[in-house]
Amino acid sequence: MNTIILNEICPSSQYIPVTPYAPDLKLLRDSEAPVSYRLNETGNIFYSSTETNLNDDARDLFDSVTVLFSAMTTAMGQKGKDLFDYDSWTKIIRGSGFFAEIQKFTKTLEIKSGSLSIDTQVIQQLIPGITTGNSLEIAKGVLASINGTFSAEDRKETDKIGHVLFYCEELFGAPNVTVRLFFASKDTHKNITSSPCHKSAISSFEQVQEANTFLFVDATRIAKYAKMFDEQPEEYTSLINKLASLITS
Repeated sequence: MNTIILNEICPSSQYIPVTPYAPDLKLLRDSEAPVSYRLNETGNIFYSSTETNLNDDARDLFDSVTVLFSAMTTAMGQKGKDLFDYDSWTKIIRGSGFFAEIQKFTKTLEIKSGSLSIDTQVIQQLIPGITTGNSLEIAKGVLASINGTFSAEDRKETDKIGHVLFYCEELFGAPNVTVRLFFASKDTHKNITSSPCHKSAISSFEQVQEANTFLFVDATRIAKYAKMFDEQPEEYTSLINKLASLITS
């Protein structure tokens, strides 16, 4: 597996954990202690840690997420689905047996006029700690791709587009993974889709963003997949086939 390097930082006071029941980092004695983070190249896995170096449990769990996500995307490709296919992601996540669905995530995004670009404001309110840097640029690229998908001529107003994001957090030595499947349609996101995302909003508006939220059923069970890609190629292929079988027309 590739080494997970967290090369961007933000103060603890600016980081709101996604992990359910996590402590409020603003209440820590040293609120300016750094939280290290990184968004992967596809914009689907967000790693963060309050530690200087990831411990072994965190590394195994986060590596397994990388392998599992790779298997999921390969399964989607086998079925001719793109990575914004909400229905396919829903079937894979709910049918795999790896995840337990918890409360639905709902957040009202406040987009201010004459301020930062729309895409930057959206990202900063959905991914903790990101203000500048490479992770922000990756996330902007994802939003640009989603906007392009919205523009497809054959897409209906009510068709849902989905984006899956794994939040891999190690807070004070305890690793956790929360998965959010964000969804949107032309109908629900008219204000955003009608404006160039890379520019500031002409007038302020609010946008409700929803996501289905999941946790790993058993983190230790998932962690065994960390070495599967390199050491157990047959089992990795079997995992892909199992996930692909969940995607039905």
